[in-house]
Amino acid sequence: MPRLTDAMCRNTKHKPDGDVLLGDGNGLYLRIRPGGARVWFVDYVVSGIRRKVNIGNYDPRGSTAETVDELVARGPLSLAQARYVAETWKARRRDGRDPAAERVAAKSAADVAAASAAAQPTIREVADRFMVQHIEGKTSAGSIRYRLDRLVAVVGDLRIRDATRQDVIAALEIIAVGQRQGRAAKQLAGEILNTAKRVWRFAESREWIGESCIERLKRADFDAKPNRRDVALRLDELVEVWRALGDPGRCMADPVTVAALRLLILTGQSECEVTAATWSEFDLAAGLWRIPAARTKSGRAHLVHLAPQAVAVIQSLRPVTGSKRHVFASPLRAGQPIWRRSANNALLSMFKRGDLPNVTPCHVHDFRRTLISRLPDLGVESFIGHKIANHRLPGVLGIYNHAEYLPERQAALRRWAECIESLADDNNVIHADFRQVA
Repeated sequence: MPRLTDAMCRNTKHKPDGDVLLGDGNGLYLRIRPGGARVWFVDYVVSGIRRKVNIGNYDPRGSTAETVDELVARGPLSLAQARYVAETWKARRRDGRDPAAERVAAKSAADVAAASAAAQPTIREVADRFMVQHIEGKTSAGSIRYRLDRLVAVVGDLRIRDATRQDVIAALEIIAVGQRQGRAAKQLAGEILNTAKRVWRFAESREWIGESCIERLKRADFDAKPNRRDVALRLDELVEVWRALGDPGRCMADPVTVAALRLLILTGQSECEVTAATWSEFDLAAGLWRIPAARTKSGRAHLVHLAPQAVAVIQSLRPVTGSKRHVFASPLRAGQPIWRRSANNALLSMFKRGDLPNVTPCHVHDFRRTLISRLPDLGVESFIGHKIANHRLPGVLGIYNHAEYLPERQAALRRWAECIESLADDNNVIHADFRQVA
């Protein structure tokens, strides 16, 4: 059989009523279709079975592929490339191998790998599913979403299966530098690491990854140990804040935010529990505030007794937000409460302007610590403050003592509000020992 030439491959005419076959040896043929298409195939027998396997279209320019498998997978093939495939396949057949079967198996494995890769979610997709299935509806959802958004902005497009510990470390180090020159954000990097660990555990439980690559990382690895706040104001300092809230020259916040700050001082509840409170939670006639479990950090429903001063604060908002769902309704976002950090920002603004020169710099969460720390100065048992704050009592006391101490909690909050009101009205006295007020 004479071997083919490029001229024969290019110029042989097709037949309108059937294929034209041009042989080259080693089982290689060029099939010319009735429409003019020119296709290479290899004809061989293995284990008594004849196979005719298309390996690509004819093109005198050929393919840029180099290996036999790449040539067959990518095509088209020049005459020289088609011969190279046919010769290699013949050598494989001598070794007892079936090139066509190997090609099918390789393609099947590649398809499985591609399907598996397509099914592997990105870090962004895992973070979104984690939020929907585990976080949405919780009071911490906003802060967790913020942390994940910061991480996703750097590595969100990586498939979580392919992401390495070094990828996460690099992202955290970028975050730890801060968004502005000279502004450290190591604390945020540590918080993001803790949240990322939860996301990786979530992925591990879904078998998207074998084992979390970041589980052994610690906040200390990024110099990001949490700064534990321990500010507890003196009563004279807290009273000074109370007075400033009633002075438009010192406190420039809107009336809704001012009311939220006052309720934080009077009740010792957390910022998000106060700012997201709805009118349906309050029985002002009975002086009660029932916080549902879904809105507490502990996940336990909580009853707060409202002193007359606290009731007056809430009643003052009736003309402003009484027709809305939230007591501290946002003036900007319909159907939403004020931003959970609005009260804290208003307090920090007073410190920045120098309007609280005699008060230890603090955050609104420190009002909660102050109530727990100063109630004993008014003759209240120390554990009552923790019950007011919806804390679990520590140790054996928490295991065996399940009493709610409702009368004691009510009396303590009344005494607390009366003390603040009394001292705020006394403009000439700064008290050093507030047990005298009790």
